[in-house]
Amino acid sequence: MNFCTALTVILLALQEAQSNAAGATSQPAPAVTATATAAAQTWSLKYQFHQGQQLRYQSRQQMTLEAQVGENHRVDVSQVRQVRRYSVSDTNGDLTKLSMQFEDVWMQRQVDQEPAVEFRSSMKAGEVPEVFKNVAHSLRGAAPVFRVTGTGRSVASAVDTAKDLKSLASPVDPAADSADSDASTTAVTARDAASDPGSFLMLLPDAPVCIGGTWKEEFQVQVRGGENLQLPVQILRTYRLENVENGIARVTFRSSVRTPLRGTVIRSQLIQATPSGSFLLDISRGLMVQREFRWNETVIGALGPESILSSHGTQTDELLQAAAEPAAN
Repeated sequence: MNFCTALTVILLALQEAQSNAAGATSQPAPAVTATATAAAQTWSLKYQFHQGQQLRYQSRQQMTLEAQVGENHRVDVSQVRQVRRYSVSDTNGDLTKLSMQFEDVWMQRQVDQEPAVEFRSSMKAGEVPEVFKNVAHSLRGAAPVFRVTGTGRSVASAVDTAKDLKSLASPVDPAADSADSDASTTAVTARDAASDPGSFLMLLPDAPVCIGGTWKEEFQVQVRGGENLQLPVQILRTYRLENVENGIARVTFRSSVRTPLRGTVIRSQLIQATPSGSFLLDISRGLMVQREFRWNETVIGALGPESILSSHGTQTDELLQAAAEPAAN
C-alpha cells in the first residue's frame, strides 16, 4: 500500500468515526427536549368546593415548650387530637361560604413529672379539668362561618367567635389556657392567623406555576407590647411547588418575621409563629389531602437573664375519606 492509498484509508476511517460520534451525540436530544418540556409545564392550583360538600380533617399535634432560668428547668408537653368537619353552604363564582364544627377533641398537658391532665369534648361540664375550662366553653359556641376564594384567601368571617375557636387548633392551647405557667403563656397562637380560615387552607398561587415556582403571602399577627398594648407584626410565608406525581402536587413552605423586633419578650411570643412544612393538593379534586407543620425555635433571655425558652413540635392534618373513629388517645 503506497502513501496516498494509506492516507485515503485513514481519512475514510476518520470520517466514519466522526459520523458515528455525531450520530451517538444526536440520540439523547429527544430526552433533553422532553426534560425541557416538563420543566416548562405549568400547573393551575385551585381549591374546588361544591354546595352541600362536607370535608372532614383529622389533626394530630404535639408541642414541647422548655424553659430554663438559671438552674431551674421546666418542660411543658401539650398534645391535641381532633376531627373537624367543614360544610360548604354556598358557592358564588370564586367565593365559597363554609362553616366548621369540631366532631371530637382530645387534649393532654403534662408539666415536668406531674401527672398528665386530659380533656375530651365528650366530658360533662363537671368533669372538665380547670386548665381546660376555657376550651370546653369555646366548643359550645356557634360554629364559625368563613368565606374564601379559590386560592384559599379569607374574605370575611361572619361569626365573631371564630377567632376563639380557631385558636383551639393550636397545639399550645392547653398551655395558653393555664395562668400558672410563665413559660407556657409566652407562646401565642399566631400561627392560626396565617392558617385562616379554620386552620385548614394554605394559600395557592393566583397564576399557574411550574415545578420550582414560588409564591408568597404576608399576614399580620398581634403580640403583647405591654399592659393593654397590642403590637402588629408582619409574617412572610414563602411557598414552592416541588413536584407533581399522579395528579398530586407537593408544596413546601417556610415562614419568617418581617417586622424588626425589639426585645426578647416579643420574640418569645412569636416562637411558634414561623413554622415550616409541606402539604399535598389533589389537583383534579381541588382539595388539600395532607399537611405538616414543623416548629423548632429558641429564644435566649426571654424570661430574664440567664434564661432560655425553646419550642419544638409537629402538626399533621389528613383529609378523611370515610367515617373516622373518634381521635383516640
